[in-house]
Amino acid sequence: MTIAVDAVYEGGVLKPTTPVDLPDKAHVHITIETEEAARTPLGRDLRQLRAKIVQSGTPLLDWDEIHEEVASRRGGWREGR
Repeated sequence: MTIAVDAVYEGGVLKPTTPVDLPDKAHVHITIETEEAARTPLGRDLRQLRAKIVQSGTPLLDWDEIHEEVASRRGGWREGR
């Protein structure tokens, strides 16, 4: 099972910011991905939107999928790479 959850490192302990459905003393494998502070309000909003998408379980698009999405919304037109 895979669960994506944000957490805060405090006093030597990782504390999830939302409840997780795990039994007490469950052993888990953790991958830590730190967040850099957003430099602009738009950056902050985009990070919050990304976190919601990740939390929903929807897979994120890779660069090729992003280019395909943009092209489809432009009626098939693509910029040169």
